[in-house]
Amino acid sequence: MNKIIKLLILFLIFAISNMQSYALDNIQKEEFVKQLMEYSLILSKDNKVTTSKEHDLKPLLNNLDNSNLENAYAFDKTVGRAAAWLYVYGNAKYVYADTISKPAIKILEKHNIKYEYKNLVSEIPNKNKTDICPFEKLIKNVKDETTAYGLIYAKTYPDTSIVYFTPNITEENLVKIYKTLNRDLAGNVAIKVHSGEPNGKHFLQPEFMKDLVHYVKGTIVECNTAYAGRRIKTEDHKKVMEEHGFTKIAKTDIMDEDGEMELLIPDGKQIKVNYVGSHLKNYDSMLVLSHFKGHQMGGFGGALKNISIGIASSHGKAYIHGAGEVEKLWTCEQNKFLEAMADASKSIVDFFKNNIAYINVMANLSIDCDCNGHPTPPEMADIGILASLDPVALDKACVDLVYNSNDEGKKSLIKRIESRNGTHILTSAEDLKIGTTKYKLIELK
Repeated sequence: MNKIIKLLILFLIFAISNMQSYALDNIQKEEFVKQLMEYSLILSKDNKVTTSKEHDLKPLLNNLDNSNLENAYAFDKTVGRAAAWLYVYGNAKYVYADTISKPAIKILEKHNIKYEYKNLVSEIPNKNKTDICPFEKLIKNVKDETTAYGLIYAKTYPDTSIVYFTPNITEENLVKIYKTLNRDLAGNVAIKVHSGEPNGKHFLQPEFMKDLVHYVKGTIVECNTAYAGRRIKTEDHKKVMEEHGFTKIAKTDIMDEDGEMELLIPDGKQIKVNYVGSHLKNYDSMLVLSHFKGHQMGGFGGALKNISIGIASSHGKAYIHGAGEVEKLWTCEQNKFLEAMADASKSIVDFFKNNIAYINVMANLSIDCDCNGHPTPPEMADIGILASLDPVALDKACVDLVYNSNDEGKKSLIKRIESRNGTHILTSAEDLKIGTTKYKLIELK
């Protein structure tokens, strides 16, 4: 037995030493520096060399996708703050630059990445040398590598939306992922949540969101339901919000307490007007904080459901459910209902323009909505927190994480989504140019 243990220890020592042993000597470095006459980027990792002749930051972004920066030696023609942040995100070991900027050096030093260079400049200029490089300007005030990566990727590939992700569902990460979006919601901020049906227990808990609510200095907002229960009348709904703990952490507002207002949807597929709580006009910006889960009628509920059904007045909810015919609240053709939700979502996105941000929490993944007081227990494990400035990309990423999960419990949730043709809302919303289903998932560092 002792011999076996000794052998295991020796094997581990050998494995660890091998992982740490890869290094370049000065002769090898000099050779790679010479090759920068031909290439824009050279990466050396584990005795494998990757080269590129592409310009700008595309080579770096492509190698981040392939995890080729991890412990790599990088030889780059130009390294400004943008490239430096990408090397930090990718955990590069060493960076050589023909030209490097002073801000880039500060970033590399702060994150313990060794570097060498030929020329030092104050800033990387644009091609005409009339200003600093657009990428440098884009991330000039960014303070973390994840936000920098997202901004750079979005500028390089503008047809792709960025979705941030963390598998760790904590109060701290909820605040962190919001900060990573780099969109400071200003003025009177509404925080749209689901207040939860009485007896239900899966809705996002006030204590979990408290730090984020305080950080954005927001008011928690809701609207009354279109079905019988304690949330159909304002006074009763207010009591539910108090019982569920929302009033302990922030101001709350039932937005249709004083009636409704109309938002026009000229290009709507099913409805041309959305009836929302009249208090919506009191807010300058909105944080949409959604519990992603299944839904009895929509298949799944995420950001799009939260800004359509969720912000609609009691009458407006029935109007959407019936695709413009309130009397068909429970009998409307399924695809028409989903398209009406997409229509309503567009009116909210247009109303707030760039003053809106979205976070989905993939926890307690029941097949039922929080509007169900007795939801089916979740059959699959929690997945994480996701955030985006694009609600379509965000919901698509959540659906994909369910489908791509190795959790056998996903079957019931997938069945619920498919039985309601739930993903039709995504394609409908994309048709309306609310957002795109093409996204890049970036994990928080």
